[in-house]
Amino acid sequence: MSNTLKNKAVLERYYEECLNKGNLDVIYEGAAEDHISHGTAPNGEEGVEHLKEWVRIQRASFPDLHVTVDDWILEGEKVVSRFTARGTHTGEPYEGIPAVGREFAVPGIVIDEFRDGVIVESWFSLDAFDLAKQLGAFG
Repeated sequence: MSNTLKNKAVLERYYEECLNKGNLDVIYEGAAEDHISHGTAPNGEEGVEHLKEWVRIQRASFPDLHVTVDDWILEGEKVVSRFTARGTHTGEPYEGIPAVGREFAVPGIVIDEFRDGVIVESWFSLDAFDLAKQLGAFG
């Protein structure tokens, strides 16, 4: 199996086990200790611990979070995943928005860069305004 396909497999496991099922320790299998994350809110942690805390916050707010990858683009040591995140806001407040049971579905894109089989840097983007709107932040 090529390195590119191995990198994709690391991400497939991360999406399924960590994001969709909440097994946060899977992060340690696929991300470097000094992982750099762009586009995720500061949470008082750095490196892989920042990534783990970011996922914990998502799952605490949206216990039924499910992320589906709609497209993969594999190029050298980078893997791009275009995804749709879906869930119901039944847990903790999210970015100051109280949980009132609203469902959401938002698209996003992540570019992950690998080195030696682990993710060293990630660029995350989704429409936060659309998510906040779906969660009822604007009335």
